[in-house]
Amino acid sequence: MIDVKAYIESGVLEDYLGGNVSEQERREVECLSKIYPEIKTELDQIADTLEGLARAQAVKPPAALKDKIMAQLEFEDAPEENEQEEAEEAPVIPLNARPQGMQWRWLAAASVVGLIGVGVYFNARVDELSQKVALQTTELHQKNEWIAALNRAENQFVTLKGLDKSPSSSVRVVWNPTTQEVALNVLSLPQPATDKQYQLWALVDGKPVDLGVFDVKDDLQKMKLAAKADAFAVTLEKKGGSPTPTLTELYVMGKVG
Repeated sequence: MIDVKAYIESGVLEDYLGGNVSEQERREVECLSKIYPEIKTELDQIADTLEGLARAQAVKPPAALKDKIMAQLEFEDAPEENEQEEAEEAPVIPLNARPQGMQWRWLAAASVVGLIGVGVYFNARVDELSQKVALQTTELHQKNEWIAALNRAENQFVTLKGLDKSPSSSVRVVWNPTTQEVALNVLSLPQPATDKQYQLWALVDGKPVDLGVFDVKDDLQKMKLAAKADAFAVTLEKKGGSPTPTLTELYVMGKVG
């Protein structure tokens, strides 16, 4: 019989999901995850966190962008049967028929002005779309850098489990002691009231250190840097956070392995 807790904390599950194990280790993880529910649960939670990393990398275009572009492309409806008949009955104008004198000149001038207006409009649209693409490219580059940082080998995955206040709650923290970067993934937390917000704390030598507030959502959320941490905890505070944790509102906590 193996020490399940020690096996989970060994880091082999993270290596398995990252494809950094031997064939024997792969078979061992798959076998033990079927035997021990604790290992299967931990494996699923780590997979959820890595999936959050992948979702954080994706950059979606603004939802309204397609509608704005399509709104600019006006298509005339196909003429109905009655309209076609009226068009067929319309008199045929000879090709050499055209307005005379000043009337012709005014029509020509109006056509030129119209073409200039169309050109100015489309140039403005191109500039607008170019700016949006540049902004999205910058955001994607920043997210790629963040994902690369979180995928480093020295990262530690800490599962914060529910306490008496909310036994079913669970939060996953990814902490890199070298770069001090901290990310958080909400696995299960009650939705707070509009005037409340969850706050992450690092416990260092028994003292809480504020790591910032966060919302209940699926995306991986970047928190404040943490140079040291013996454990992590989450409390429910007033919106915007608190300088000290409200211990009666302690929801989850987990020790650093």
